[in-house]
Amino acid sequence: MKQDSEYWDGIAPLWTQQIFNTLRHDRNRVIVGELERAARTSPTVADFGCGVGTYLPTLSRLFEEVHGYDHSRACVEMARRRMRRKRHVSVHQAATVPRSRAGAYDTVLCVNVAINPNRRAWYNVLRSAASLLRPNGKLLLVVPSVESATLIAKAEQPEPDTLEGHIPAIPESAPSAAGIVSIEGVRTKHYTRTELTDTLAELGLQVARVRRVEYSWRSQAVSPPRELRNMRPWDWLAVARNASAAAVAKAA
Repeated sequence: MKQDSEYWDGIAPLWTQQIFNTLRHDRNRVIVGELERAARTSPTVADFGCGVGTYLPTLSRLFEEVHGYDHSRACVEMARRRMRRKRHVSVHQAATVPRSRAGAYDTVLCVNVAINPNRRAWYNVLRSAASLLRPNGKLLLVVPSVESATLIAKAEQPEPDTLEGHIPAIPESAPSAAGIVSIEGVRTKHYTRTELTDTLAELGLQVARVRRVEYSWRSQAVSPPRELRNMRPWDWLAVARNASAAAVAKAA
């Protein structure tokens, strides 16, 4: 299924039913905690791939100037209606970063946007998000975890069949070698911790820390076996700074 703007236009009216709410289900408030930390020294923020504006109310409370970007017209319209009374919040329709806004923000939030199974597509999302950063600006990037998908696949694995020669089916949530997982029929890019940090380094970003955004098993509609109940599914949250040569030189 092609994850283009028309696809997301169709999802927009059903967002709360179709799209997992990381803000609501983050058990330890890891994402909000990092946003609060960033806001202490960063007046401007961009939510790249803001969707219908799930994070915009939180960002509007923490930052002096907030900009949301999304390539879906329907999502942008819903986000604008949501934030219409907040004068310091603007929402823009853009498939790529406008040249005038490159290097414009202290903080960039990007939550489960770089998930297209096509490598060029997800890499371009990450490159665009990074291009919004000012020198020494901070990227807060949330992406699905391969390691977590493997855990979920294990939790979904049925009990071994007692019939000789029976081979259990591979769960839908089992990731491919490229980190692609089928979620309700939609192929979605996932990242190992190493791939995440290596990719950010390729983009000229210096990774400060990588954290787990943990969710309950119930939120994943999975009932794990007893031996996995003390573990939790998670997304990766990487916090990285714009450490490109130009940025470092300007900051020196």
